[in-house]
Amino acid sequence: MRVLFPVGVLGLLLAAIILATTHSPVQISPAPASAMGGLSGMAAPQIALPTPLPPPPAYTPAPPGQRPYVPILMYHYVRTVDANLDPLGYGLSVTPDQLAAQLAWLDAQGYDTVTVATLAACMRGEVACPARAVALTFDDGHLDAYTTAFPLLQQYGAVATFYIVRGFVGQDAYMGWDEIRALAQAGMEIGAHSISHLDLTTLSYYEQVDQIARSGQEIAAEIGLPVRSFCYPAGRFNTDIATITRDAGYTSATTTIQEGPQDDPYTLPRLRIYGAMDLDGFATTIGVYGE
Repeated sequence: MRVLFPVGVLGLLLAAIILATTHSPVQISPAPASAMGGLSGMAAPQIALPTPLPPPPAYTPAPPGQRPYVPILMYHYVRTVDANLDPLGYGLSVTPDQLAAQLAWLDAQGYDTVTVATLAACMRGEVACPARAVALTFDDGHLDAYTTAFPLLQQYGAVATFYIVRGFVGQDAYMGWDEIRALAQAGMEIGAHSISHLDLTTLSYYEQVDQIARSGQEIAAEIGLPVRSFCYPAGRFNTDIATITRDAGYTSATTTIQEGPQDDPYTLPRLRIYGAMDLDGFATTIGVYGE
C-alpha cells in the first residue's frame, strides 16, 4: 500500500510515528537535506524501518583481468504476442521458442549463467567468475516466468535472477508465493523490485526507503532466504536512491541502462532482449558486450 505523507515538519514526524508502529526499529542513513523541505538546522527524524541485512562489504573492484565483463540480459514476459494488436507487449516479450533458442545458443557457445548476486561477488573479487559468464534477469514476477521460463532454464541447466514486485504477488497473471518459493528452492535467485513498481525518483525520501527496504525484507520473510539483489523500477534511480539501496543491505542493483561499465554494483547496465530480436541479433548483442 502506498502511503502519502503530509508536507512539513509535522508531516515528517507523523510519518515517523506511522512507520514506527508497523516495522522493527532500525536506523538507515539520514535523509538528505532536500527531504527536509529546505529547513536548515533541523535534524532528520528517526524513522523505523524493516531490519536490513548486514551491510555489504565495502566495494573493492577485483584486480584487472580477474573477471570478465558479464552481460546481464533483461527479460519481462515469455509468451506469444501479436505485434499488431499489442506493440508494447510485443516489445517486452519473447516467445518460448525464442528463449529456448537463446538458451541453446548460450550453452553451445560455452557460456555459464550466474545470478546477479554471484556477479556482485565477482565484482568484489570474493569469487572467481567463469571466463564466459552471463546473467539472466526476469522483471516483475509474471506467472509465465514460472510456467514457461523456469522449465526451459532447468532444461538447459541455467540459473536466473527473478525480480519480484512485492505488491503484485498473487495478483492475476503474477506468481504467488508457492511459485516464487519453488524457484528459490531450485537454485534461482529471488531479487526485489520494490513494493509497487513506482518511479522512485518521484517519491519522498521516506517512501523511497519503504519501497526499497521493505520489499526485500518481506520477500525474504516469505521465501526464507536473504534477498541481496534489487532492480530499480523502470530503471529510474539517482545517487540518493543508490545509497538507500546499499544501506538497506543489497549487494547490487540493476538498471535499464543499455551500455555502460560494470564499475559500480549499484548501477549495473542490462541488455534488453525484445520480441523482434532474432537469434542473429541476440548473438551479436552478446558478442559485442560479452567478449
